[in-house]
Amino acid sequence: MASFANFHLIIGIILLVNTVQGIGDEIVFEEGYTVSTVIDGDKLHINPYSVFSLYGSSSDLIILDSVKSKFYTVSFSDSQVSEMKELSGNGVAGYKDGDLGSAMFNKPKSFALDRKNNIYIADKTNHVIRKITKSGVTTIAGGYVQKTGKADGPAQNASFSDDFELAFDPQRCALLISDHGNRLVRQLDLNPNDCSGSSSGSGVGSTTAWSIGVIVACIFGLIIGFAIRPYVLPHTGNNIRPASKQTFEIVMTWHLRVWQLCLY
Repeated sequence: MASFANFHLIIGIILLVNTVQGIGDEIVFEEGYTVSTVIDGDKLHINPYSVFSLYGSSSDLIILDSVKSKFYTVSFSDSQVSEMKELSGNGVAGYKDGDLGSAMFNKPKSFALDRKNNIYIADKTNHVIRKITKSGVTTIAGGYVQKTGKADGPAQNASFSDDFELAFDPQRCALLISDHGNRLVRQLDLNPNDCSGSSSGSGVGSTTAWSIGVIVACIFGLIIGFAIRPYVLPHTGNNIRPASKQTFEIVMTWHLRVWQLCLY
């Protein structure tokens, strides 16, 4: 009996080793990546739970501190935090819309951004979906119910489980709701103006410098195009003479492309 038990023990060890080796064979390491710390919550006295980059900005972030029920904006300069500001939330868990500073959230853990940098919060403990803009905080779904459920329909009459997350879908111009508690994926249609692809609207991180630069460049390019279209400067001499047909076509093509760029 002892030898029989030892035999089974040996077989078990062999199978275990083969299983571990099989698992190892499925791991593929891809090199070339680097990890670095960009925000130290201990130094800034925050507890970052979720973070998003603002659309149209390469250096600004929105950070959610779920413990404090607060949102912050963080700006970077030379890979270092240059400025951190409180965006919304008074630091007390609760439910209150209105002014950015006095608004209250109930320890949310998920949020999403649209193309205008409006913030949508899965305030799941309050069973509602909230929205942050420059003008303040509002409730856009679940406000009439404020309890668990899975009712569809007009947004304020809808109900959600106490465990759901949000994702912005620009193609549908909607929030996709991963309603874990109800085992559902749901859709909340948004205002079409918030899906236009520009971050210059009512959102909390709107940037206009790039847009202004493009507009100025377009206007300047169009003025130059109109000015030089009938004439070219010859390679010899100082006189300006009418353009040849070939040169005229080249200038017109360039002018058309400037128009296309501006309209795009």
